Amino acid sequence: MIRAGITAIAATLGLAACASHGLVPSSSGGLGQSALSPTSLSDSLANPDVKSCATSPPQFWWLYKGSCDPKITLKPSGATFTLAEYLSITVKGTIGHNTTKGTATITLADATDTNGDITTWKGKTFPKYVAKGKTFIYAVAVNQSKQIIKPITGGNKPVLQYVVTDAKGLPGKTCGVALLTEETNGKFVWSSFPGSFTAKGNTVTITQFAVPKGFEIPPKTPLYFGVNCWNA
Repeated sequence: MIRAGITAIAATLGLAACASHGLVPSSSGGLGQSALSPTSLSDSLANPDVKSCATSPPQFWWLYKGSCDPKITLKPSGATFTLAEYLSITVKGTIGHNTTKGTATITLADATDTNGDITTWKGKTFPKYVAKGKTFIYAVAVNQSKQIIKPITGGNKPVLQYVVTDAKGLPGKTCGVALLTEETNGKFVWSSFPGSFTAKGNTVTITQFAVPKGFEIPPKTPLYFGVNCWNA
């Protein structure tokens, strides 16, 4: 069984696992590599709109040095988000109806796991998502509030939607998504979404309308996603 909130998602969302309890951080990660590394500085110069948040908080565990929006306001009706272009890749999307009381702050950041743009955590490197084709982008979402947030399904509004565009072209015409989960033995494993998503030009839209029973987003717990694309 996987720990605190994330587990249940391994069956549907890669956000997807059997119904369980999800990730519960034993401690907050340190700063790891400095966010002011030469690579991060050169990326910022090449992409002046990129805002990094590779510190703890707002991130925890493995820190992403790519584009970041540290303060997405989540309401019961949901939220929209757009990250500035990072290494030719743009991530935007929506979060659907949920059980938030009042508002909650969500932090979202991305990285490519190249040139050191993901820090180590407790001396361990980030576990790559090894799958068909190429994994070209990772995203992390963190619930900064003290409340546990659960999605509300139903209607025509998706629970979660990611729209990923690579101006230099996607590494394939068919894409998939996975969620990183931690098992009770402390081992991290990737759980893929069921199905696949067809790219249109340089863009792929990943949409989920349902989640498994028991899925929740616990406080101060990073949710890591990986997107891979391939050609049949």
